[in-house]
Amino acid sequence: MKLTKLASAAILAMAASGSANAVVVDVQITNLTHAQTFTPRLVIAHDATYDAFEAGQDASTALAWLAEAGVIDDAQNADSSGQNFEAELGPVDTDNGANTWHRFGGTLGPSASLSYPFDTMDKPYLSLLTMLVPTNDTFAGLDSIEIPTEAGTYTYTLHAYDAGTELNDEINSTRTDVVEAGTGNALGGYGLPGVAGVGASPVPLGVGGTGVGAVIENGEIEDGTDGPVHIHRGILGDTSLTGGASDLDSTSHRWLNPVARVTITVPAS
Repeated sequence: MKLTKLASAAILAMAASGSANAVVVDVQITNLTHAQTFTPRLVIAHDATYDAFEAGQDASTALAWLAEAGVIDDAQNADSSGQNFEAELGPVDTDNGANTWHRFGGTLGPSASLSYPFDTMDKPYLSLLTMLVPTNDTFAGLDSIEIPTEAGTYTYTLHAYDAGTELNDEINSTRTDVVEAGTGNALGGYGLPGVAGVGASPVPLGVGGTGVGAVIENGEIEDGTDGPVHIHRGILGDTSLTGGASDLDSTSHRWLNPVARVTITVPAS
């Protein structure tokens, strides 16, 4: 009988602990950069079985869509059906046992902040991802932090990561003087958002410098990948918007880590 009472007490304690985790927290994100814009934010509450990204590991297809084009779900891009976080995680704001997630807000400009209420649905960990524009495949990420349950304010800084799914050519997709070797497609990506500038003259470049993973020869670039997910080495840029190795202005678009701040507020019960 004594053992039964102790077991019952333990079960009640575990149930109470689980209920304590089921809180609606306030998630605020602040853009710390000078001239980068953040795409809509993906916020995920999840258990230990899920990992949105891992430095040193290859990016998932869903992460590639987010990092290259800011795509999270089909509401943003119907052509990405079956290859985004909606397909990977399940219905939004629905507890599927492993996670719950939400896409928050529109774009977030430099030095701006936005806050959102988020129901953690009893999950112990939280991850957050957003693409940096203009970049090729850069995202700011918060990776599996333990969700605080005691009332208070908790602050985290976010680094920018390179998804490694596209070379950092920094060339605008509207430029016609640089094309992809083998296809003849205009480079700067495939209509991806972000990489700014207009080019007119051929690119006089053999091998890209620091921050540029592209190799351009005779106006053709060998597009490809750039390794597993890793801390981004930054934008190279230049001071010419009509040619050169980059269409990003180094005087405004250059940035260093960290690039964002996340503040989680747990309300008093």
